[in-house]
Amino acid sequence: MFKIILKNFWMRRRSNGWLFAEIVIVTILTWVMVDPTVVSLYERYKSFGYDTDRIVNIQVGEYSNNAEKYDAQYESIDEKWSAIANIMRKAEALPEVEQAERISTPINSQFISYAEFKPVIEGLDTLSINSHLKINLRNGEKFFSTYGIEASSGSPDIETIEKEMRNYNCVITETVDRLYWPNSRSINGKRFIYMTTAAGDTVYMNVIGIVKDFRANSVSQNPSTILVNEPDPMSMYPPSSFVIALRLHNGINAESYIKDQMRLINSTIRAGNYYVTNITDQNSDIIANENSWGITYQRYLQLGLTVFFLLSMILGVFGCVRLQTSKRETEMGILRSFGATRSNIIKMLMCETIVLATIGFIIGDLIFLQFAIKEGLNSYFNDFSKSGSSSDWVTNFRYHFTIVSAIVYMFIIVCVVIGTYFPARHVSRIEPVDALRDE
Repeated sequence: MFKIILKNFWMRRRSNGWLFAEIVIVTILTWVMVDPTVVSLYERYKSFGYDTDRIVNIQVGEYSNNAEKYDAQYESIDEKWSAIANIMRKAEALPEVEQAERISTPINSQFISYAEFKPVIEGLDTLSINSHLKINLRNGEKFFSTYGIEASSGSPDIETIEKEMRNYNCVITETVDRLYWPNSRSINGKRFIYMTTAAGDTVYMNVIGIVKDFRANSVSQNPSTILVNEPDPMSMYPPSSFVIALRLHNGINAESYIKDQMRLINSTIRAGNYYVTNITDQNSDIIANENSWGITYQRYLQLGLTVFFLLSMILGVFGCVRLQTSKRETEMGILRSFGATRSNIIKMLMCETIVLATIGFIIGDLIFLQFAIKEGLNSYFNDFSKSGSSSDWVTNFRYHFTIVSAIVYMFIIVCVVIGTYFPARHVSRIEPVDALRDE
């Protein structure tokens, strides 16, 4: 059977030219369609690096002085701080809550921005300044334990890190650590230049811990995050609004928890002029964040275009194969007269097309490789891929190209098999007498 397939393939190489050219072009176009779709879906459903399922976010606001429920006796700074402390005690006492923390910068905030950091590395006088996501923390904030972010190997544990978080200290992710200090997992001597004073003195920001990579929000897939504690002259003043992150006990679903405890939370979390303005679970916030940035629309648009393209490809292959097989009815009749079964005919035609598709894919893949080497591969929102320090396959060219090539090949073979099966099935049902009648 295999010898017959190769012989037929070689003898019909000219008549198969159009189908071969179509597969080469389709391979390149499939790459263009599939690459961003696969990366986008992967980035959406891969782990965020923290416990998204156990986090409930309570947004707390303050009544304005012209609101009906505003009480002027709670207007002083001391009264406001007392009200905030009271609210935090109530939050910690809520049922099924393992930990509650007032978060300076919520992990999925749209307002997390990039900042430039210059590391201090012995033996290197000059080093390019890189941009990283920056999250601001306040003294002693239990940011990591609330979200379930784990310490890296060789770093102090999370409890120690949170206790040591003071002005001019920072915590870095493993990706940042690999970028600047690839040969050391210890925090000893690691620091960044924070600023230079008017007198010419350099103020440093010391690294007090390293944590495992996590995605600060769904808009930026960048794992190169630096969490800093900067002096804040406004820290003595109570905030007019803030977010309380509740970490629920293991096994408690955040979405269901909100439905069950909504009334209790609204009635409990209030003191002074502070009250609950909104309650959401972390996964809902992620989805809302993506919707506001148009990421969800873009993702489904890409997916829809990819599906439409693959369906068009199946119809294209169907048309080409149908035309080819209609010219081979006599050949199939002869094979049937020599004892070939319908199954043999279908398998032979499908294998011929698969061999043709495989060769066409290899050529098309190599052509696209030249473009990919020059322009790069799709990395969605991850701009950190150029550094090469992330272990994610999306930012590793070799793994990325291999994985997506395998997916493209699978799609092409599936489309070819579907597009070939029905014409092959039709021609296999022709009786030898009918096929040879005109001969």
